[in-house]
Amino acid sequence: MKFVFVILHYLATEDTIECVESILGNLDYKNIEIIVVDNASPNGSIDKIENYFINNTINNKKVTIIRSEKNLGFARGNNLGFLHAKYHLSADFIILINNDTIITQKNFCQVALDKYNEYRYYILGPDITTLDGYHQNPLIKASWSFKELKLFRLKKRIRLVCTYLKVDNLIDNFIKEVKDVHIKDRLEGDFLNTALHGACFIFSKDYIDKFEGLNGDTFLYMEEDILKLYSDYYNFLMMYSSDLSILHKEDIATNMVSGSTIGKKRNLYRRLIESSVVYEKIKRNMSKNEINT
Repeated sequence: MKFVFVILHYLATEDTIECVESILGNLDYKNIEIIVVDNASPNGSIDKIENYFINNTINNKKVTIIRSEKNLGFARGNNLGFLHAKYHLSADFIILINNDTIITQKNFCQVALDKYNEYRYYILGPDITTLDGYHQNPLIKASWSFKELKLFRLKKRIRLVCTYLKVDNLIDNFIKEVKDVHIKDRLEGDFLNTALHGACFIFSKDYIDKFEGLNGDTFLYMEEDILKLYSDYYNFLMMYSSDLSILHKEDIATNMVSGSTIGKKRNLYRRLIESSVVYEKIKRNMSKNEINT
């Protein structure tokens, strides 16, 4: 079975190289390849990455560089790699993994294969540990109602207005005091029909045969939620297993994007609003199809 890792690169040279090297240097599975998709980084970082691996005579044949002419966002950028892995590399498993992650588990691929043989999953997610020791998988929220989506957008629009009134940081501080959204303890075992964090998706050949990657209508955010929506509608298995683990350094590329903190927040709220509209549209279309059938 061939495992192909797809890493979406933007700006952060050292982190992408460290991610690739952790796969090449730590995994004991032989039949792997890596695709690095550059999402039109404006800093020339992909040239450094390409030169680094071309000059590495041991590993250069396992690494493919794909350059996008423009920033396609998270889903469509990853889909460039997904489609190349599916149609050009004949991947049995495709792993979409953030460039700010590190894999140290030697039997990562073998465990993913064993879980597939046991459960026949479409998508598998590992334990994802942050640098401060929190665990990001599985996601607590598995689905959104239409009422929740409307309320979510209202809150984000209010937060967007607050950035112009210069009170958004006060709200941030208050939220941190009253609500902790992180999981402090790792969830042990295998859990079926869960929502998964987007830092690492392991797609089996069952998913690869039927789909062309992620839904490409979002630019950034809520890709995990849409995948769970697809899982529920098409009745395929998404699952989490603590037998797999990765380290997530979190949002390195996002933090490197030029612009003020306020500018980044405004972009965040706008993207979240846009993605929630996409989610709602998909959910409504699915509901209509269920009624018609």
